[in-house]
Amino acid sequence: MNILITGGAGGTAQPIIDLLRGAGHSIAIFDISTGGDVRNPDNVRDAMRGVDAVIHLAVNIADMGGDKLTFETNVFGAYNVLRGALDNNVRKVLLASSAPVHTTGEFCSPGEDFAYDLTKCLQEEIARHFALIYGMNIMALRLGHIVDGRRKTDLRGVPLAQVEYCKGGWVCRYDVARAFAQAIDTGFTGYNTINAIGSYQAAGRFDLSGFECRKRFPEY
Repeated sequence: MNILITGGAGGTAQPIIDLLRGAGHSIAIFDISTGGDVRNPDNVRDAMRGVDAVIHLAVNIADMGGDKLTFETNVFGAYNVLRGALDNNVRKVLLASSAPVHTTGEFCSPGEDFAYDLTKCLQEEIARHFALIYGMNIMALRLGHIVDGRRKTDLRGVPLAQVEYCKGGWVCRYDVARAFAQAIDTGFTGYNTINAIGSYQAAGRFDLSGFECRKRFPEY
């Protein structure tokens, strides 16, 4: 299968790329560091040619570039990816969503993460409309805060023993890779959501029936 990965040069993407290539898939990387910008619809549409599936990881976090860049990347970028996939008849779209902002009956938390959380909610709503209106096959994998459970650090290299952010909502990036690899091989149709969170505390807050993580972080 020919698979395009947006944000493919990031720390989340590498285990996904390794796992998919090991399974015999052909991987193309689309990343701003190599000239691929999800904010450019023509750029995205051209990259989708001949693609069977796309994994959309490209994102801007709230403290990098301000709210304007966050919305341009996370909302308009997601729209461009979905429109590009539609125009090129891409069979599957997998979206890296955020589980903490999709708990039942809750809204985005106030504070510095508000803009980021809001854009992740909007991404899913846009994806749901594409699936329902255009008959696309889209899966949103709702991830926890991604860390490296093997090295016992976050993605910036900070030891997990020193990490307080989203404690109780972590997921190892190698479990994230397994989740995307399984999703690629699943014959799903329409719009779907799956929660992927590894920390043992998550079971009391999220529906984790769709995917089981190997790393649970009980020591933290």
